[in-house]
Amino acid sequence: MARRYARKSDPVGQKTELPEPVIVQTQERKLTKERLALVVGAAGLVISLVVYILRLDKVVGLIGDDAWYVLLAKALATGQGYTLVNSPSSGIQPFYAPGFPALLSIFYRLSPHFPGNVWLLKSVSVAAMMGTGVVAYSYFRRERELPLYTALGLAAAIVLYPALVFLATSTVMSECVFTLTLLAAVTVIERGVRRKDTRAAMLYMVAGGALASFAFLTRPAGVGLLVAAVAYLVRAKLLRQALVFAASVALLAGPWLLYSRLHAPTAEQRAEQGGNIVQGYSTQVWQRVAGQPLSGTITLGDMPDRIWANISEIARFDIGAVAFYPFFRPLEPGERMVIEEEFRMFSIFLTILALAGFAYVVWWRLTLAEIVVPLSLLVTLTWGWEQFRLILPLVPFLLFYLLMGLRVIVSLHQRLNDSVNERAGWLPLTLAVWLSCALSLYSNVGYLLKKNSAVSEKRLLWVGAFEENEALIRFVGERVPGEAIIATQNPALLHLYTGHKTIAADNPAASWERWNKLGVGYLARTSAYPLPADPAENKYQTIYRSDGRLNLRVLDLGPPSSRAPWGSK
Repeated sequence: MARRYARKSDPVGQKTELPEPVIVQTQERKLTKERLALVVGAAGLVISLVVYILRLDKVVGLIGDDAWYVLLAKALATGQGYTLVNSPSSGIQPFYAPGFPALLSIFYRLSPHFPGNVWLLKSVSVAAMMGTGVVAYSYFRRERELPLYTALGLAAAIVLYPALVFLATSTVMSECVFTLTLLAAVTVIERGVRRKDTRAAMLYMVAGGALASFAFLTRPAGVGLLVAAVAYLVRAKLLRQALVFAASVALLAGPWLLYSRLHAPTAEQRAEQGGNIVQGYSTQVWQRVAGQPLSGTITLGDMPDRIWANISEIARFDIGAVAFYPFFRPLEPGERMVIEEEFRMFSIFLTILALAGFAYVVWWRLTLAEIVVPLSLLVTLTWGWEQFRLILPLVPFLLFYLLMGLRVIVSLHQRLNDSVNERAGWLPLTLAVWLSCALSLYSNVGYLLKKNSAVSEKRLLWVGAFEENEALIRFVGERVPGEAIIATQNPALLHLYTGHKTIAADNPAASWERWNKLGVGYLARTSAYPLPADPAENKYQTIYRSDGRLNLRVLDLGPPSSRAPWGSK
């Protein structure tokens, strides 16, 4: 058991002649153990599914990106093509990769009535997380050769990881599908490598290329997987497999790259719609906050400082959250949480532990994951955004490296005590991974208790924020003329609910002349977090103001010919 991570001096793996009755008894015990593990694994999936179902809510589009995913899925499902159907002008293509919206569009066709189909759209991510659990167990048991219950615990910890549960049940984001696809691609390619030059190996490479292509078309960060896979196969001197993999990727992902380049939004189209949906990734990477042009830009000389700041963020907070979620992350977005200095230092210690585990694994045998993870991190570190959400798809591997870091400590302890007990050496690791699983379950239970609290003030801020935004949007649908064009912070969500033509409202002062030409008549201030008052709004009629804590409002800007410029005195 766990031969790959036994010490080189250990007698693990040495063949010993055993009497036939002993062999039969050993096989029977192994079969019984495997059956018991199957029961435990099935029970774990059922418990996880119950948690996901209980955590499901009606929230959709509050992040913003997920509203765009749903809108693009609707456009595809209704035959309008991969275009921004909310825009006043037709035919504007987004810069978002099409993989996830295309997947959602299948389910949108099954139930085309929004928002009644939100539960079905969310089921895609829920199913992806159940699949992630199955693939994770298979990967850690077969490819990583972990002990049975260690692999089971690791799979359970991944499926129940609160941040992934949140994204699957309270958003329609792509992270869960991307996590499954990334892990499945690594697993399939590893199995193809083990088959060497057989026909089966080539089929595995085709499947790996398909999965890697879909990962890339789901999130461009998947480019790390594409590069890593080719490098790994070339390093292993499997040139035929590398060519088959590369050809599969070229056939599946290449057409989108060519199409997106040929149909990229023009400068005029980008100016009309506004927002990050029409901003290329090469543009966003240089923004101080990705997707927020008003935040300013950085230069190449600023990039080392950004990378170092992101590394510091991951080390001081995020790795701690990977292992001990409730001590480093709030139950929900918007909830205030102060991380004490002692916990930050503990997270740095865990980061060192994960690096030690990574080095330990590389020392034994470099696998595809050990190339994918650094390349993926390199992509995220250059991005001006909260790192925690960007590294979530790497949680399966980060948990594994933390486990292997603990393995280093246990091995050193055994050496110092002249003990070579392989089973005893894995016991603390198995307990640690099940502890992480228990902490994740604890966070999920805490979330459910808050969600169903009898005291309204103690209920989830996230759900309350959505209800406040939904009330504003429904007001717009009922009271604002259908032909009106509306500027808003959440163009996709407002269009999905009301059918109004919408554009981004990031910078009214700079956009004022263009708004007048388009005939924008209303400004809908939407947000997931409290909005400050804006004195520039005083010149216009406020026709709606929310009763909640967010201070959302709708302004009637009046006829373009008679209104004063935004911000003028």
